[in-house]
Amino acid sequence: MSKILIVDDDQDIRDSVKMVLESKGHEVEAASNVAEAEKIIRKGGLDLILLDIMMDSPDDGIALARKIKKDGVKAPIVMLSGVGQVTGYHYGKCDEVLPCIDFIEKPVTPDELISKVEAVLGKE
Repeated sequence: MSKILIVDDDQDIRDSVKMVLESKGHEVEAASNVAEAEKIIRKGGLDLILLDIMMDSPDDGIALARKIKKDGVKAPIVMLSGVGQVTGYHYGKCDEVLPCIDFIEKPVTPDELISKVEAVLGKE
């Protein structure tokens, strides 16, 4: 199956996403911050990156997404966000400013997560 990186500062999110995706046969690595994520990304071989938008700083995920795409990382990025649930704000679309392929709104159900991941991996 695919190798997926989940980057989120919430331990519960990392653990639950990892458990759900591993149950479907994916290999999952997890990072709690930008520095950990960059170490894993440098190793290469990722098929997908699930990236929280807000971590230590409100724009950590956006800045990391822009940096890794600028560095030539080919793995698609799906942004994770719980902002909409709290504020009602929903991110627009993926583009050069936010170089992702899609969004997942947290909290996400296991079925929604699997469906989104399979759809994105199927696009590759």
